[in-house]
Amino acid sequence: MSSEAEQQPLLQAVDTDRGSDRGGGIVRRTSGGGSKRDSLESSRSLSDGSLLLPSPAPHHGRLEDDVLPEDSVLGRNIGWKSAYIIAISRVIGSGIFAVPGVLVKATGSVGLTLLLWVLGAVVVACGLAVSLEYGCLLPRSGGEKVYLEFTYPRPRFLASTLVAVQAVLLGFTASNCIIFSQYVHHALDLEPTPGSKKALALALLTAITVVHGVWYKAGIRIQTFLGWVKVGLVVFMVFAALYVVIVQPAQVVGNGFQARDQSAWDALWEGSDWSFGTLSTSLFKVFYSYAGLSNLNNVLNEVKDPVRTLKSVSITALVTACLLYLLANVAYFAVVPIEEIKESGQLIAALFFERTFGVNVGRRILPLAVALSAGGNVMVVTFALVDIPFPDITSNKRWLTGS
Repeated sequence: MSSEAEQQPLLQAVDTDRGSDRGGGIVRRTSGGGSKRDSLESSRSLSDGSLLLPSPAPHHGRLEDDVLPEDSVLGRNIGWKSAYIIAISRVIGSGIFAVPGVLVKATGSVGLTLLLWVLGAVVVACGLAVSLEYGCLLPRSGGEKVYLEFTYPRPRFLASTLVAVQAVLLGFTASNCIIFSQYVHHALDLEPTPGSKKALALALLTAITVVHGVWYKAGIRIQTFLGWVKVGLVVFMVFAALYVVIVQPAQVVGNGFQARDQSAWDALWEGSDWSFGTLSTSLFKVFYSYAGLSNLNNVLNEVKDPVRTLKSVSITALVTACLLYLLANVAYFAVVPIEEIKESGQLIAALFFERTFGVNVGRRILPLAVALSAGGNVMVVTFALVDIPFPDITSNKRWLTGS
């Protein structure tokens, strides 16, 4: 075995030319008794042309069929840009429009709030490293379900059951649909009723399901466009704050940013609450805002060059989210007084838009922005997490791709 394989204790080589196992135990058996391997071109290759596949633990005997790499019936249609949007669009949701105000109220200072965003990114990076390790080892769709089944194969179906329970009981796609409905009503000055809110939320989820189920490639293009719009919206907020600082400096409230001296530095940390309870609960809110970086792991069967794409996209999405969140927070703190931020709760973005563009424009833009973010989240979550329950019936490629 090559030196590269020796450095991978959890991997073993398979000679693709002879079709035989070097380490044994990784040939899948069909019901007819013949050997079978799903497409392995997505796995990593050695210099001698063999492929690296996960090696089962000695007591397993062989790998289960549902952890080996395979291709989707739809083919590999997700390039780097679409993969990046699947990750970053899942991350950037309503959190950046609501969490900063809650954090300032809890921590008491601008400096501690910014520090928590940085610490949160560091902790999230540690979790992302684990996700990348598993994703590169098992480059197939399924995400945490596949990784748990590979790590804990016995008892059978335990990992699948746990993931299913978590997805059903703790999933929040429905709540994003409701948020979308509420903010659309508010932006259009419509009178919200329980029936109308539920109807619009159901219409959103139905439309997204139909688009992804019938017009597969069109759905990817739509969610890619919405993802870039969401990223552009946060960038626009940053430049809007920069415009205020340069063109309308009288509106800059400071909060520690207005002077380069010790008093400005002290102002950043004034009123900080360093208690363990405050820091822990605030970090959970930060983690929520970073959630979704491993979203691409759920659709690796459809990603071109999945291992390389996963590594570059995930790291780029984390860096992008961290920078945008920090810049957006600085934009808030430069325009909105800290006392108003503390009183605003989850409406800090509303105050920002109102102080920057006026009351009328602010009340229109913010609801549409939050609705767009919520709708984009629903779209990428639906695409990544929903498996087709009857693949033998619905795997007609012509029907699924809308071609």
